[in-house]
Amino acid sequence: MIPKKRHEDTREDRYSISTPTQDDPTLVVCPACQKMAKIFPAQNQPETGYSVNVSCISCGFSKHKETDTRQFFWHSDDPTDSIFGLSLWLKIACCGHSLWAFNFRHLDLLYNYTSAELRERKQDEPGYSNASITSRLPLWIKNAKNRKKVTAAITKLRQIIF
Repeated sequence: MIPKKRHEDTREDRYSISTPTQDDPTLVVCPACQKMAKIFPAQNQPETGYSVNVSCISCGFSKHKETDTRQFFWHSDDPTDSIFGLSLWLKIACCGHSLWAFNFRHLDLLYNYTSAELRERKQDEPGYSNASITSRLPLWIKNAKNRKKVTAAITKLRQIIF
């Protein structure tokens, strides 16, 4: 018997997955040329809040922003990053909805979750984490009948990156 592909919830929350890092920037649509731009943290971070840059290697667009707040629209079909409000680059129509990801790590998490036949959430001392990204995914992504379509869409998104 072939073992089922498993996904164990790492309790990754949606705020950490959407925070750009040097190694995994948020990928957005450049407001100047409509090609891929990257949002990454500035070198000198304030004690509170966020200091980030967005830049596009295609046209040279660049902008810096410091903020204490971020806005999220998690169930939007036209998602934006939480700091500049720019449209996400990793976005594709799927199952009558918009499938999107902030970055590579988010895309990998979505693929690993949706392609798994067995999805596990473990309870810890305080109980189940309702803030984990997998617990907050829309039902159409979680639905087993959409598994092949969602994983195919994620594969297409991976191809537009490279």
